[in-house]
Amino acid sequence: MNIPGVSLCMIVKNESQHLEHCLRSVQGIVSEIIIADTGSTDNSMDTARRFGARILSVPWEHDFSRARNRTLELATCAWILVLDADEALAGWNPERVQNLLEPGSAEGYFLPFIHYVGEAAGREYVTDNVCRLFRNDERIRFRGSIHEEVASSIWSLPGGKIAYAGLPVHHYGYLDGELRRKDKASRNLELIHAALQLEPDSIPLRYALGTEYYQQGDYNAAAELLLPLLNEVPADSGYTADLYLKTAFALQEGGQPAEAESVYEAGSRLYPDFTDLLESYAGLLLEQGQAWQAYLLLQRALDSGNTSHKYPSSSGSGTSRTRLAAGRVCEQLFRYGEALEHYRQAAGYAPGEPAAWEQLATLCLLSGQEEELTHITRQLLPALPRRVLTRLVPAALNARAARWLAALLAAPQLPEEIRQLLQVLLRALFRDAEQPEAASAALARMQQEAPDDPWVSGYLWALSCRSGGIAEAGQGQGRLAALPPGPAAVRSRPAQQSADAPPSWAEQSRATQLLVQAGAWEALLQLGSHSDAARFRWSRLPLPLLQGLLDAPAPFKVQWCAMYTGQADHRPPADAAEWLLYAAIACSCGQVPLLTHAEEQALCQSGSAAATVGLSYHRLLLAAETHPQGGSPAVGSIPWLLLVKSALQSR
Repeated sequence: MNIPGVSLCMIVKNESQHLEHCLRSVQGIVSEIIIADTGSTDNSMDTARRFGARILSVPWEHDFSRARNRTLELATCAWILVLDADEALAGWNPERVQNLLEPGSAEGYFLPFIHYVGEAAGREYVTDNVCRLFRNDERIRFRGSIHEEVASSIWSLPGGKIAYAGLPVHHYGYLDGELRRKDKASRNLELIHAALQLEPDSIPLRYALGTEYYQQGDYNAAAELLLPLLNEVPADSGYTADLYLKTAFALQEGGQPAEAESVYEAGSRLYPDFTDLLESYAGLLLEQGQAWQAYLLLQRALDSGNTSHKYPSSSGSGTSRTRLAAGRVCEQLFRYGEALEHYRQAAGYAPGEPAAWEQLATLCLLSGQEEELTHITRQLLPALPRRVLTRLVPAALNARAARWLAALLAAPQLPEEIRQLLQVLLRALFRDAEQPEAASAALARMQQEAPDDPWVSGYLWALSCRSGGIAEAGQGQGRLAALPPGPAAVRSRPAQQSADAPPSWAEQSRATQLLVQAGAWEALLQLGSHSDAARFRWSRLPLPLLQGLLDAPAPFKVQWCAMYTGQADHRPPADAAEWLLYAAIACSCGQVPLLTHAEEQALCQSGSAAATVGLSYHRLLLAAETHPQGGSPAVGSIPWLLLVKSALQSR
């Protein structure tokens, strides 16, 4: 196969960490490699020579365009590709590249750049389109000492055309470790300020400076620079859409919501399918309590889909992330069916991301749709990575969702030692629940092989509580607290409790989870009746566990409700989520929940829409109790546990 006639031109300094990956990615795509070394002191140039690069030493003059243009002068092929060492081609095909280089095609091509951000590559990223593949023409040169670009020189040619090529380039230079290693923020600010001394009115340089402040989180400084540019920047600049987004968000974060809304509105008219801007605008409206208007904007973004070929974008905009945002807004609007569909599609777009799965699983479990959740899980099971499974398995255990847990057991990425343990638990907790001895014996054998395994030790304690009751619960809780938590127990803490609070909440939360999972109901009542029980917030436990409580036998739930109402004099002022959970459990065992006048007043004043709905349901229940001949009221079109979730989210 012929190698395309492309010269790779690079400037490099101390890039031994990345250069080999970059040069391997271009093999079979470029015919020659030209590298300007601006002062390397590591073995970068040794790597370059191994790949046959032509190397020239170029003094660093604080001007990226000058250094890049030196390499362009030495290129001998008809086309030029420009990369940095921390960039790499992703899946380029020589035949496809060759087709782009045919006579009569464009003068250059915008390439989609995927800039990974955060701690690790492969998860979060932002994208934009940069002209880095262009004809070898002495009139086509880079401009700008920093954030240099070649597009403007192409557009200045008669008939100069830049097309789009869907050939991605992965960029690793914005990862947190790279930013720290190279101190890019300080370097960029120094170069931009120096350039502005020479061109104080330069729109691109002022935009670049505002962008640097924006990326550093100095939103007031960013807004001060960017806002005036909206009236100066040419509409075809290539970065005008991004300017609207950054300006509006900087104003929003800087405490100027009215000004931000004005910029968002103007930007959304100019760029009606710019999904990142629409999503950010929706975020502002949510802050202002305009959930329905926010939902309409998110729907516009979803209708537009992935528009990263047109605008700078971030991972999941118009697809998975926007679906997740739309689902959360639907929950605020009590449109739970639509929320479930958004979460389902979000998980389909990105099955390896935990956030959509957590929302999807919680919504299905709390609304009694385990069968639907199991169906969706089986469809996407091969794509579920370990980091998602280790979150879903505890949720299934907490909710006592046997069918869903059985589906998760079939995941190929589930570690074998966890699979073996869960197979024992599935039999012990659900299939042979009345005969736990065999499961305890199997767990005891596992403990001999791994005495410090928190899963095994925790479940041995929980199963002993189920068979030994109150005495075993008291004797074993101290041993349980000494063990590491393990993935079976979701670590949670009440929102109002500080990080340095005593460990009693974490210990009781973990013990409660294990007892619910094991069905040790008598021991759970004992745990809930200790002297601090009135201050324990059951609704702050992991949400799937609340469904596990509803799965308990009716006698336990009757006693739990009696325990709750008996602690009324010792509880803090009424808590909407806590009362709604009590109402859910009471209704599940055929009781009408009690509500004191003080509690009713507190719930009315809480400002929680979920509390308002719950109080309405309570009045219907009272009416049915008073006038039984009227039939059962239509209570529960919104499941009580979803009201608990809503109340927690509105805090």
